[in-house]
Amino acid sequence: MGQKIHPGGLRVGVIHDWKSNWYTGKKEFPQYILEDVRIREHIYRKLAHAGLSDILIRKDKQRITVDIYTARPGIVIGKSGVEVDALRKELHAMTQKNVHININEIKRPELDASSLRSRSPSSSRTVSRSAVR
Repeated sequence: MGQKIHPGGLRVGVIHDWKSNWYTGKKEFPQYILEDVRIREHIYRKLAHAGLSDILIRKDKQRITVDIYTARPGIVIGKSGVEVDALRKELHAMTQKNVHININEIKRPELDASSLRSRSPSSSRTVSRSAVR
């Protein structure tokens, strides 16, 4: 029996890029990781209905840049940018750093597995196992 590894680990840097880009010393490392987790959880909780696909985070000492890939950017932006401004203020209050948010549209959301998972089960067609046999 060989050692089993996650295939995503092999693809990082070759096919896929890292989900977070930042560098820090050993002392600040746990705080940066925790900050990443809190940012992602907050965005996923707040924008669960927006068909989120991916969240990329880039940090330096004074600024955080968050790239949100979504199937429905209008829901994330809101009317006249109200929703994205509120999200920016919430993340600023959470991190005490300048936050810049980029919202990117997924052109073909039906090809993106992570945006499909956020759709409600009632909108998708479900097939029971007995019907497949």
